[in-house]
Amino acid sequence: MEQRIKAADFPFFPRVFLVGAPRCGTTSISKSLARHPQICFSRPKELNYFTHAQLDSPAKLQQEYLDRYFAHCDPQTHCLLGEGSVTYLYDPDAIRRILSVQPEARFVVAVRNPIDMLRSYHFRLLFLLEEDEANFERAWKLQEARLRGEHIPKRCSDPRRLRYRDVASLGSLVERLIDLAGRDRCHVVVNEDLKASPLETYRELLRFAGVDDGMATLSAAGLTRFPHRLKSRSYRWRWLQTLLYKPPAAVFKAVDRGEINRGVRPFRLKQLHKRLLRLNLVQREPPPFSPELRAMLHEAFADDIRKLERTLGRSFAHWC
Repeated sequence: MEQRIKAADFPFFPRVFLVGAPRCGTTSISKSLARHPQICFSRPKELNYFTHAQLDSPAKLQQEYLDRYFAHCDPQTHCLLGEGSVTYLYDPDAIRRILSVQPEARFVVAVRNPIDMLRSYHFRLLFLLEEDEANFERAWKLQEARLRGEHIPKRCSDPRRLRYRDVASLGSLVERLIDLAGRDRCHVVVNEDLKASPLETYRELLRFAGVDDGMATLSAAGLTRFPHRLKSRSYRWRWLQTLLYKPPAAVFKAVDRGEINRGVRPFRLKQLHKRLLRLNLVQREPPPFSPELRAMLHEAFADDIRKLERTLGRSFAHWC
């Protein structure tokens, strides 16, 4: 049985959670939050801790979560901790676990046109070797079969990532989050606002988080300019990509036996891994969707877009 562990039991605990959605600007948002002098953002960004957390021991929570991902926290300057795990938006149990520990939690969601999101998201899954169907229209049509456990890529770590309709149903996901956490504890960033007026969008987010959004503070921290959008990526050689991202089980066994890293310091292996990643990386935009495919997807998401319009009180009629 889980104990009643509360954030108040710890010297510091995250209060802001960037919970989604993928390919909607969460990396830019997290980088901007991390640069604010009053905010300590988790390292790395994607923790996914509360997806599988066993909240049965304050000592374990301190060691496995706070000490591990927030070791850089400085109580003298940081007054807010945050983390960003886009899986939480799809996992109501993770939201409940967060709220059980941190009743004051605030949740940030980034959204965009679901059609553009899926174009980028599918391309990202191909890069990560989670998807093996390069044609998105065929991947979309495979959803029903994959729900039955058929045509799952052998290197896919979680078949739920291939449920494209569920992943991009942002209206329903935001509505559920608000039902769980309350409207005043949820803040939605629309990706096109982040592009069109990044400074004001960022200041609204800071006000929601409860930290200083004054121009003097932002200018001193260099926060009047924002990280550029990450370009979509692909790879040169699939065999190398597989070795770097989805190594065969034999490689893990060799590492465990000490056959690969014998006489090599761990940081040198990490350096080699990074160099190989850079060598294999190429910047490449995902292929455009045909007008017919965009029209089909717009019809598929029409009701969900209207739901998001009602929730946010604004029109997305231009999303097509």
